[in-house]
Amino acid sequence: MLFLKHIIVITLILCSTASFAERRITGGGGARKISGLLYGGFSFSSHKSEGGAGVDGYTGLAFGLGVDYKIMNQISLGIDMLYTQKNYQARTSSSVTQFDLSFLEFPFFIKWNPFKEFQLKVGPYLTGLMVSANRQSSGVNSPIKGDFTNDYGVSMGGWLGFWANPQLAVGIDVRYDMGLANVQNVAEPSSAIKTRAVNALVTLIFGLK
Repeated sequence: MLFLKHIIVITLILCSTASFAERRITGGGGARKISGLLYGGFSFSSHKSEGGAGVDGYTGLAFGLGVDYKIMNQISLGIDMLYTQKNYQARTSSSVTQFDLSFLEFPFFIKWNPFKEFQLKVGPYLTGLMVSANRQSSGVNSPIKGDFTNDYGVSMGGWLGFWANPQLAVGIDVRYDMGLANVQNVAEPSSAIKTRAVNALVTLIFGLK
């Protein structure tokens, strides 16, 4: 009888552990502990000028990929690689000059899934590598990558979507990037330009493990 009781206790422990593991993998934001992400959409930039000419932002493209790792039921860590355009126009009383800036960002996120169809996230992007920079003025387009430098800042946002099956989800990712660096590569700048952008991205999430 004692042996039977031990078997029952061990069975209950194993069933309980298996149930916890299943909730850990499937609970919260997806069917897998490790998930891959694909992004594609638009960047709506609105730069901050500290002195100098007035600045207006406008749209660009954004796309990339990422990986999520679930560390508990509703919390995961993520890293993305995102190509994003953060364009702006500099206005004076007599002219408007357009600047097209492209960056390759690597944001690190802490993500919270209160339920699997919705997610909130926040984290830094420590490396916004300058990919290209062009200036358009009076109908002339000039490459000016040397006049700008890398960016860094904070990214925050959310995801809303649906799971087509336990291993595949489709949704919309909206995030706000607040750049903290003066992206002008000038020895003694008369003004500072800091990037601001809202990225609206269609997202595909799929289980990896």
